[in-house]
Amino acid sequence: MADDGRKITHPISKAWNWLRDQIVQPVPESSALCEFDCRKQQCTMGEWENCDRRLTQAAGELMPASKKAAPPQP
Repeated sequence: MADDGRKITHPISKAWNWLRDQIVQPVPESSALCEFDCRKQQCTMGEWENCDRRLTQAAGELMPASKKAAPPQP
């Protein structure tokens, strides 16, 4: 069989991939925080544009922003 660059897929595999793509879609990194980590169900365009949490990418909320040296313990 010659390799002409086309991928031959099994019909069941093709159907599974189509079904998966209907349910699960990639989320752009710019809106992932809003999609998965915000309590608000829906924002107006103005709220979204000015959302400090989105703009700072929830710095320090989900993970520490940076590791600072802890003060010495007495």
